[in-house]
Amino acid sequence: MRLFNILAVGCLALISATAQAESVSGLYQVREPVTGQGAEARAEATAKALDTLVTRLTGDPRAAQSPALAGLRKDPQQIINQVGSEAGPPESVLVEFDPGSTERALRKAGLALWGSNRPSILGWWLNDSAEGSN
Repeated sequence: MRLFNILAVGCLALISATAQAESVSGLYQVREPVTGQGAEARAEATAKALDTLVTRLTGDPRAAQSPALAGLRKDPQQIINQVGSEAGPPESVLVEFDPGSTERALRKAGLALWGSNRPSILGWWLNDSAEGSN
């Protein structure tokens, strides 16, 4: 059993050495559906787009609710390059965030960021034994 584990770890190390990260495109473009009519519904969709972007960049779904981002949540226009809308069911808002000012604002808030190069495959190995799982 010990030999199998050593061989498996060796194979995984060899495979991971050849694995490459995939560069994510459109990382700073967020599309959110608009629920309702008028400027208030669009502002709500824009705020939701900010939450989606923060989750996308940090990997933490709770990071968007951080108290350090209160000023940014109050005025997300400071990091937005462009806002557009798309007709068709459902109507949605397309928000393009500025990469530089977004990253600066999130780092200033003390949040760790993922880069645009991300693994395209995620592997998980569970080893069950009499002593437990690891």
